[in-house]
Amino acid sequence: MDLEFRVCREFAGLEQRRHRCLWCDGFNPADYTLDGPSPQITGTCWIGRSPDESEWEFALFLPNSVRSREEIDWARLLPPENVTRWLAFDEQRQYIEIDPAAAVPDLE
Repeated sequence: MDLEFRVCREFAGLEQRRHRCLWCDGFNPADYTLDGPSPQITGTCWIGRSPDESEWEFALFLPNSVRSREEIDWARLLPPENVTRWLAFDEQRQYIEIDPAAAVPDLE
């Protein structure tokens, strides 16, 4: 999955300069919660700021139509290059949220 590369590109385009040097080195999905009002995948990922990286928790929100792991369309979860606001993070908590449905067109 190319999600870590897309996250890196989103970090690079952030308004605050200190966040532009963050990068993602991969995702380790642990739990697939597919039922209920907010289907999501949670686990850990590696987020870095050169030369260090640390393990963060993540949540990747899924469309409500997903009923099984086999139905997850990984390619469609990858936000296009011309959208933003699908990524939220908290450095102190070491937590990142990815919500492809929250994406809006990038004005730049």
